[in-house]
Amino acid sequence: MRPDALRRTTAIAAVALAGAACAPVTPAATPARLSARAQLRHTIDSLVDKPMFRTAEWAVLVVDPARNDTIYAHNAQLLMIPASNMKIVTSAVTLTQLGGDYRYLTTFAAHGPVRNGVLQGDLVVTGRGDPTLSDHMRGSAQAAMGELADSIVAHGVHSVTGRLYSGANNFPDAPWGEGWAWDDLVYDYGAGVDELYYNEGMTPTVVHRPQGDTTMLVTSKDPTHDYLLMLQQALQQRGVRIAQGVADSAISRDTVRQDTLFVYHSVPLREILPALLKPSQNQIAEIFLRTVGLEKTGVGTADSGLAVVRRQLTDWGIPPDGYILHDGSGLSRADLVSNATLVRILDVMRANPDFPAYYAAMPIAGVDGTIRNRMKGTPAAGDVHAKTGSLQWVRSLSGYVTDANGRQLIFSTLANKWTTPSDSVTHTADLIAEALASFRE
Repeated sequence: MRPDALRRTTAIAAVALAGAACAPVTPAATPARLSARAQLRHTIDSLVDKPMFRTAEWAVLVVDPARNDTIYAHNAQLLMIPASNMKIVTSAVTLTQLGGDYRYLTTFAAHGPVRNGVLQGDLVVTGRGDPTLSDHMRGSAQAAMGELADSIVAHGVHSVTGRLYSGANNFPDAPWGEGWAWDDLVYDYGAGVDELYYNEGMTPTVVHRPQGDTTMLVTSKDPTHDYLLMLQQALQQRGVRIAQGVADSAISRDTVRQDTLFVYHSVPLREILPALLKPSQNQIAEIFLRTVGLEKTGVGTADSGLAVVRRQLTDWGIPPDGYILHDGSGLSRADLVSNATLVRILDVMRANPDFPAYYAAMPIAGVDGTIRNRMKGTPAAGDVHAKTGSLQWVRSLSGYVTDANGRQLIFSTLANKWTTPSDSVTHTADLIAEALASFRE
């Protein structure tokens, strides 16, 4: 980061983290400007202080980063369950640590000689967490796997006398995030992750019924094993037989030489970001967390990734009492983050060389992602770029909005523990964003 950018964002952090109840003193403010700001504050206060929210906690922070100006603050330092606003943290740190050009590499190797089309040994696949082999990113995960099988055949392998196995246990810890509820694990958003990963952790399974067999997608209990099974199936469809089938787990390299057949490169990280942020995809976030751990510490665990995240947050001037982190996606209810932390991260990212990609990857109000049906027909539509978050009794919306003066503001709204219908909480966050899009002073 440039020194001048660092000084500016550090100043923003000082204002935001102080949780100022009102804007800092600015020189020669006109009555009209004060009146417009006072009216905005009154509007937001009236929204979050409604009697139906008497049991709820609201935290709201709005800043003008270019002017080092806090426009509105309410409970800005309060630690709140962020839900998927955790993905702001994970994606920002990953992009900063690895860069937008980073690509996931998957290596396909022969563990034994290849003679006359026969691999006399094992076929080895070594993954590092590539999350892109999915229906969502490739149109058809099955067809994408078929392309990998075609490449194996093109490199002269037409049968294998040994096994198909994983060459390294690069993500050695539990496939799920710490604090995930057990009853979430059967749903697509609760699927686990691993170093070899197929279709966002959803595996086709044949269900036998009296009226006929049906193929359903179910969450994978062993993502690496299921990836290899899908590769074996794709190879079989091309006439390639794996004599000894898929090995049960990753096998360490031994004295027999491995010859690389080819290395598959994913699309760059900046092109993966929309698949994470727009639909709020939990598994890509968890893979990102383990990836920064693997790349920066040599250990692809959530704990090592969290250590990297905490170091980065410290480098950004965020105090350790501004967050408590347990996973990368926000599915854990043990995560706690303040508005001030989120706003600081969003501000720092404006100086990142890949900010245009980061900004574009955010859901856009009334256009795409998780807010495609929100704020339509308002000044916020097409303007607000913001990340949502949703768990039971948790709603969040944080990101960027351009006001009526053409200034880019950063805002964060977090709500926890209400008893009113959840739609009223979501609508209130939208009304705040709409007020900011219309704000003129």
